[in-house]
Amino acid sequence: MALSPDAPPANLARRHPQHSQHHHHHPTSRRNLRSLTQTVSSVMETPSDTNPRPALRRAKKACTECRQQKAKCDAYMNPDLPCSRCIRMKTRCVISDPFRREHKRQRLSELEHETDELRRKLRRSHSESLQQSPIAMLTAAAEMGVHSTPTAGHLNLPPQQHTTNPYHSQLTPQMSPTLSYPQMEVVPVEVSDPTEPRTLKNVKLTGAEIDELFRLFFRDYACFLPILDPQTSPNAYHARSNFLFWAIIGVASRSYTENPTLLMAVSPNITEMALLSVTSTAPAWHTIQGLLLVLTWPFPKEINKADVMFPLSGMLLHIAMQNGLHIPLSSHEFAKRKIPAPSEADMARRSELWARCVAVYQRACVTKGQCPRSTVDLQQDLGQQQVLSQKIAPSLALELRCLELIARCSAAVLEFGVRTMLAEQEKSFDILLRTFERQATELEALANSANDRFHTTMCRLCVQMFHLFKNQTIYTSDCLTRLATTACRTIDCILEIGQSMANLASAPMQMTYGLLLPASALLRILKCSNDTDLDIARGRKALFSAINMAKRMSVDVHDTASKLAIVMNQLWNSSKVFRKADGTGFIALRIRSRLVLSPVIDTIWWWRDEFEPQFYPSSAAQATVAEGADSTSNQISGPSNAPCGLVDRHDPVLFDEQFLADFEWALSNDGLLQPTEPYGSAWPAAGTIA
Repeated sequence: MALSPDAPPANLARRHPQHSQHHHHHPTSRRNLRSLTQTVSSVMETPSDTNPRPALRRAKKACTECRQQKAKCDAYMNPDLPCSRCIRMKTRCVISDPFRREHKRQRLSELEHETDELRRKLRRSHSESLQQSPIAMLTAAAEMGVHSTPTAGHLNLPPQQHTTNPYHSQLTPQMSPTLSYPQMEVVPVEVSDPTEPRTLKNVKLTGAEIDELFRLFFRDYACFLPILDPQTSPNAYHARSNFLFWAIIGVASRSYTENPTLLMAVSPNITEMALLSVTSTAPAWHTIQGLLLVLTWPFPKEINKADVMFPLSGMLLHIAMQNGLHIPLSSHEFAKRKIPAPSEADMARRSELWARCVAVYQRACVTKGQCPRSTVDLQQDLGQQQVLSQKIAPSLALELRCLELIARCSAAVLEFGVRTMLAEQEKSFDILLRTFERQATELEALANSANDRFHTTMCRLCVQMFHLFKNQTIYTSDCLTRLATTACRTIDCILEIGQSMANLASAPMQMTYGLLLPASALLRILKCSNDTDLDIARGRKALFSAINMAKRMSVDVHDTASKLAIVMNQLWNSSKVFRKADGTGFIALRIRSRLVLSPVIDTIWWWRDEFEPQFYPSSAAQATVAEGADSTSNQISGPSNAPCGLVDRHDPVLFDEQFLADFEWALSNDGLLQPTEPYGSAWPAAGTIA
């Protein structure tokens, strides 16, 4: 008996769901289908049907999983068993007629956009109190009770208890646009624990001076790094960590007008304490907090002193990892003695502190022209990133995403190679940078405050700074115009934040370098570009605003802000900067080994060529040339470049070799990228590779 073409094939009748794509197996239907299969099989065993009919061959169908992946399926060969691929992949094997392949990439993109939109709505609906830092809300530093005796070397979180102090009854913190402390009502009581005087080497401070410095810190500085509790007394801070206590004093002394000599008096000793903190017996929690303060507000570097901020950032990261901060869920497994698993509150505090450590470390790498490690490299489990983003404040999570994008872009640029690029390579390089720029645009859509806008705009600026590595195609695209626009926006963001600050001297490191990067980019573009689309007036205004803010941020003649104002002022009035010997513009970089910071360092080398000609003939500079190298190969030829008449060099201490050492820039000629043409009078022809 022949099988009718209208009858359902045995293998399909065995495996078809009836009304949906959800695949459910019912025991009753399985028995009925088995009996139906046996009946059809008995009919098919007649001698007249030794060869399969075309209808059976047309009835072959793949299961839904194989159809989704466009893979070969053998489900038709055995109706009672899953196909071999589903067995191998351990997935359910079901055949469904209504099934349609799903475009997973499109669906994933839709889900991402929907998630971002929900997050934006959630942030807008939340009150300001929900945006507080978890560490500040849970009083991480205030929980340094005198009854807690943590074991040295591991991260022990003291019990949550508070003591009211009259010192804080007059505290009226001025908060930044995004970071603030919870409103705490403090009832004035009689002084029962007056602040004791303290001495650091030959520096003596009275209790009243310490109280004033602590008030200054929590009013002007703590809003940028809310990891300490203002209700903890100075005596309690000193009892728990000598280094943390003096770190607070050192940061606050930046704007302490009652004693303007205090900053340079205590900074060497505090820096020494920071270097020795890794061997300290104080709890690691407080050591990390002290390092965060020192790295967020670096001390001005003294003459002939090495810069230790970059090494300290690595030490900070490793201390945090040594104590399990990078794995909040399992951080108790890193303790020297058995302790209970962290509570939800502890995980929030640990996650926040770890996020601060990563942000400070990655920022230190970027500002030193190094490629930072990404968050993926620092965490063992991808699930930890989800825990981190859920536990920390949205503003801090956005800041981490911005720094992570800069880290990935820097790694991609290093892999691409930017020492010498042909025109076709520069076009490919432009595509790479535009990809990261689109990702920066997505982050900008998540900004809800002035602080968020600063971080997202800085992220875009760092990506666009790599356009200056191009030479042959840099004028054929609109990259310079876009870079100038982003630089102006970055300066505007800092200006907006600065308007809410009582004193710009309290600005953290990210704001100082937030002026340095766009100012150097604007200076180079305004001096070299002839693009008609460039808004020259806006660029000039932004550059001059950066110089003025740098002067207000400066606390010492040796700090970065002071040097920024001096260098930009002199180079703007120079007629030789970014110019060849024939007077034509030369926008190509000579320094190409310091990633985002390369254009800044290259600008300083132009300043060095014009205003410090004694660097090249000096014996000190020649002594540092690598053995076997030609010490005169990179010397500037032609007439000596004397300072122009508009510059008054009244303070020579600013222009010695230590000036470059403080910026951590190479002092010798071998620090330069090996050029493809000599500098000075023998400039390359237009279109050659720099």
